[in-house]
Amino acid sequence: MKSKPETSSFVPSPERMRQHWSHLCSTIGERRAGSAGDAAAAEYILDQLRQAGLQAVHGESFPCVSVHEAQADLAIGIAGDMKPVPARVLAGSPATPGGGAVEGELVWIEMPEQAERLFQPSLRGKLVVLFGPTPTRADLHQRLVRCQPAAVIHVDDRLPFEWVKDDGVYPAWVRLYGMPPTVTIPYRAAWDLRKSGATHARARVNVQLKETTSHNLVAEIPGRRPGLPVVLLGAHHDTQCNNTGADDNASGVVALLELAALLAQTEPLRTIRLVSFGAEEQLSVGSACYVGAHRGEIATIGAVLNMDSISSPLGHHWLLRAGTVAFGKWLTRELAAAGLDTVEQSAPIPFADHFPFSAFGVPSVTLMRPNMNSGMRWQHHSSQDDLSNVSVEEMARVIRAIATVTSTLVAKPKWPFTRGLVPDQRAETARLAQELFGLRTAGARSPAKRPPPKRRE
Repeated sequence: MKSKPETSSFVPSPERMRQHWSHLCSTIGERRAGSAGDAAAAEYILDQLRQAGLQAVHGESFPCVSVHEAQADLAIGIAGDMKPVPARVLAGSPATPGGGAVEGELVWIEMPEQAERLFQPSLRGKLVVLFGPTPTRADLHQRLVRCQPAAVIHVDDRLPFEWVKDDGVYPAWVRLYGMPPTVTIPYRAAWDLRKSGATHARARVNVQLKETTSHNLVAEIPGRRPGLPVVLLGAHHDTQCNNTGADDNASGVVALLELAALLAQTEPLRTIRLVSFGAEEQLSVGSACYVGAHRGEIATIGAVLNMDSISSPLGHHWLLRAGTVAFGKWLTRELAAAGLDTVEQSAPIPFADHFPFSAFGVPSVTLMRPNMNSGMRWQHHSSQDDLSNVSVEEMARVIRAIATVTSTLVAKPKWPFTRGLVPDQRAETARLAQELFGLRTAGARSPAKRPPPKRRE
């Protein structure tokens, strides 16, 4: 029987990490959900998991909506002239009618504080600028849709830069409630337009979407006591449109593959399951589908350690924790002992792949490395997120710490923390799980029904 390795034996291979990063970002490139790049990444990840010697390696397909083509043309009226503004279509947004241009009055709404008062029928036919987050409440989203604006222009107030970023809309809400044509523009462009007193705009959104599939990629390192709940290590392999996602989230996949190579040399007491999720950039669709498809097995998952955007050379390591206070304290202490100091953030956060698991009480965390106090990365969803802005050295430190903590977790028959959420997070977690993912928690009358996943060996 193999003995549990000492912490010092977890030595990531920089060469192997660079090879994975290069293949994902240079050879494949953009990996938006349901695209050829997404499929190529899935094949590569499955092959690498097999080469690492893991067992039960397979892919589970699920339906998704893929952006086949998207183009946004936006012009703002200033002093009688229409000036072009760089814009991108939010992935999943519909086109303007017939792909033609819409033109009208420009209305500025500061989110979320003005939504309740300004989402009024008077917005019909106007171009609405949302400065701040788009609605995260279904009732506000429905009110915006009912107002029938000609188009929505989103400005992300967390990213005060000159370049445009890509982002997405909630697929469930588009399906259930509809969506106005929606684009995003750079913060700096919005700043200049607001100062100029712009009151008129013209937008054309041309989008081709297709119903297709993406995949969750699964592998295991079997434990000596398979009856014990497993430790699940996760990441996501898809990107937004128009970037290679070197940090978001090739970094998580590189870490997952390196952890597979390191931990495959152990013989743990508990099973280690590794999952690379698809369609995270569509609001964690892949992980929600995984939880929905495996709803009857959720009690067999003991803890989830998810990795997303963890390779910035400069930044802070955040733990987005869902679970008990004891779970957060234990994990923070163990990571620090392994050389990784973290900042714990405890709140229901549906924009990461740990969330669907946490909705059912699984102790779950996403490890991120933001480099701005807003919790964002300056290169977020832009062409700046390339291989020149990641750190192999920082990633190696993260991987060593996660390998150490994982080996500690899977060596224990009993843990010093329990399942469940802190009481003040339960209601909001249940609301988000239901409204955004259609996942009913244990307190609901019936579990959400999901088709069984299609397995690909």
